[in-house]
Amino acid sequence: MKAKVIILFVAASISMFLTGCMGNRANYNQRNFVLQADRDLPVVKDSKDIILAIQSFNSSELYADKSFVYRIAKSEYETDFYNRFLVAPDDMLTQITRKWLSDSGVFKLVLESGTYTDATEMLEGNLLALYGDFENKDNPKATVRIRFFVIKLSDKSVLFSKTYEVSSAAKDNSIESLVDAYNESIKQILTQLEKDLQKNL
Repeated sequence: MKAKVIILFVAASISMFLTGCMGNRANYNQRNFVLQADRDLPVVKDSKDIILAIQSFNSSELYADKSFVYRIAKSEYETDFYNRFLVAPDDMLTQITRKWLSDSGVFKLVLESGTYTDATEMLEGNLLALYGDFENKDNPKATVRIRFFVIKLSDKSVLFSKTYEVSSAAKDNSIESLVDAYNESIKQILTQLEKDLQKNL
């Protein structure tokens, strides 16, 4: 009887140990997030006679990785191994911008990557900043900074160049709120970009 009790105790101990390990493992799983921007502006009725190609965006080395980046002091940043973007952020922003401008009606046609044969102009983007700003822990923000160029392909002249930076407040310190704030920053940037391209091209 005593031996049976010992066996049961050992079995229970092993079960608890395995459960604990599995629980810890679950706690350390990486979480993957995507960016998005939902366009809610009216479609432009009079399209410009421009076939726009959108080249894959470049990124500053600091923001080329999929890991989230946080600013925790004036000149101090850290990366988050466990919360990451599913796809490199510059690739996501390329696709988001292409869809946004294609849906806008501003241009005659917006081309997919690699189909530049008939393009008249090309838009390029440089991702300069994409970080969660937790310097003030009571006022977390998501900062996005992108520089855009539009180049006329016939003579390689720069028709448009502008840098946009938006910091949107997050509701709280959660990752979900930070991603929502990222999306809001991107939406504001693309809203202004669309208006500027419509006006200046």
